[in-house]
Amino acid sequence: MDKKGCVLIIGAGRSGRGMLGELFDRDGWQLIFADNDTQLVEGLRKQNYYTVQMTDLSTNENQERRIEDFKVLDTVNDYEEYIDAIINADYVATALKPDAFEQVAKDLAAAVARLADLKLNKKVLVTLGANYVGLYQTFDTLIRKALDTELIPAYEASMCLIMSIVNRKNLLPDTTHKTEDQYRIIGDNKPVLRVEDLPVLREKAELPTFFRLEKNLDLAMVYKIWTGNLVQCSMAFVALKDGIEYTNEAAHHPKASLYAYYAAVEGYNGVAAEYHLPPRSDEEAKKTVTIFRNEEFQDSLHRIAREPIRKFGRNDRFLGPAFCCVKHGIVPYYITKCLAYGFFYYNEHDPQSVELRRRIENEGIEQVIQSCCSLHLEAEYDAIIYQLILNAYYEILGKNPLDE
Repeated sequence: MDKKGCVLIIGAGRSGRGMLGELFDRDGWQLIFADNDTQLVEGLRKQNYYTVQMTDLSTNENQERRIEDFKVLDTVNDYEEYIDAIINADYVATALKPDAFEQVAKDLAAAVARLADLKLNKKVLVTLGANYVGLYQTFDTLIRKALDTELIPAYEASMCLIMSIVNRKNLLPDTTHKTEDQYRIIGDNKPVLRVEDLPVLREKAELPTFFRLEKNLDLAMVYKIWTGNLVQCSMAFVALKDGIEYTNEAAHHPKASLYAYYAAVEGYNGVAAEYHLPPRSDEEAKKTVTIFRNEEFQDSLHRIAREPIRKFGRNDRFLGPAFCCVKHGIVPYYITKCLAYGFFYYNEHDPQSVELRRRIENEGIEQVIQSCCSLHLEAEYDAIIYQLILNAYYEILGKNPLDE
């Protein structure tokens, strides 16, 4: 089958393969994956295929597709070929974690420099995908920082950064039903990629059919992380403290489901006040938790809770909505309580979790809350949120200083 064109997907992880790769492949585009994980790159090259199982959340119907016509580049060992791929692809799409932003921005800057050196008149279209509020501004700033001043006009002329929302629910494979495919992805079946509606896309002769062009995706990202991801992570931190390990169990767990529900209510009300969103119905609020009671989605809470320090970030899933709440006179009681549960999370296979426990033991919880959450106690809102987190931590700890 003739291909419509070529897409370079930077980030060959679960979202890169399971959503971006599957959608572009289904639509008839040639896939090139790029990743800095040499073991993953070599494994995908050797296996030369992977499968994606997709579940319709409304009907529980499953569909499975095999993806096998792709190339994989190591962003370090195949660096020159990788930069060429950025230049030559019809689209570049990213599915990244924040710790990869700076290096990928440098790679995109290197592509700009090469385009300028070759005097090529081409516009590189880059859809940005990551769970991060302020994604466009962050990448734009990092790329400009990586470029010599005289190349800034070339960047503005030759590269277009486009917000997108990569939001299939990606789940860990059920280990009781192992297959020979070690790169298999399990998730839901969202059939579209939400992409910022820009004139440069409407001018394209060949636009991917699954692109859904929307205005103001920055706000959509705020909504996704500060209301949606807030619920999942709240439920995970609380349930893991009580020994629960899967989403469907956590969604039925009295305390975890209740705390997550009320955190969701607080978060939405704070975000709605800040961004002038309409009120949400009781049924819509309840669905944020009850959707995870679907038995088809027995996701690992350790996957959701992984890298806890990152999740404590100032503009991430807890503190982002918490600041909106405080600003508008709403007490983020359950948001900060669920965040406090995160300081009890421990997984010996998660380096951030191990680091968190070590720091609490060595520095004390008061200092760790301030540093991990980037809270400055001289600022009024920061001081309020800090005190709420600390009080919740002591309550969860359950130690009575009067008995010591």
